[in-house]
Amino acid sequence: MVRALIVASAALVFLSGCIKNYYYQIRDDQLHIFFHEPKATKVFFLSSLDQFELHETVKNEKGLWEISVPSGKAFEYFFIVDGTCSIPACDQREKDDFGSENCIYMPEEDI
Repeated sequence: MVRALIVASAALVFLSGCIKNYYYQIRDDQLHIFFHEPKATKVFFLSSLDQFELHETVKNEKGLWEISVPSGKAFEYFFIVDGTCSIPACDQREKDDFGSENCIYMPEEDI
């Protein structure tokens, strides 16, 4: 019984790392990115769309941090959460020039 609980607990911890902490929706020509970081006090979005300038996200009524960007072209991105770089659990990643990774957004027509 104890062994089964240990195995179940370990599996839960392992699988929780696979849960995405963000999602996006496309409405008209805008990509709305939602980032789940409930304990954060400030979240910035940076992307290759504008040479990684800081863009402050807004916490919506569901407690998700949200930002909108044009959806028509591919770009790399990441977040800064309370001063610390944060890479969401994205499907596509690419190494950057600083030894880290960035997520990659690919429009539907480019896939």
